[in-house]
Amino acid sequence: MVVDPPETNATVSRELALAYPILADSDLAAVSAYGLREVGGGPDGRDIARSASVLIDRDGIVRWRIVADNFRVRPTPRTVLEAVDALDAPSR
Repeated sequence: MVVDPPETNATVSRELALAYPILADSDLAAVSAYGLREVGGGPDGRDIARSASVLIDRDGIVRWRIVADNFRVRPTPRTVLEAVDALDAPSR
């Protein structure tokens, strides 16, 4: 999910030949709903989305998330897959 307009996302998706859609959240509605809005965090003082990786189940419930202080720091694929596997593990 990104806050860029759909047109920008379509261009990026086409240029990178992405095999998945990009959610355009220009009004930050989804960002706000998941508590990821950083008020005044943009270089021009606009609100932006905090960098986050989120696992959401079929019912829209957040089951796992990591919110980064630095947008360049992301969880590794292994970390995300371990989180997915943990969701499937039986409760103790």
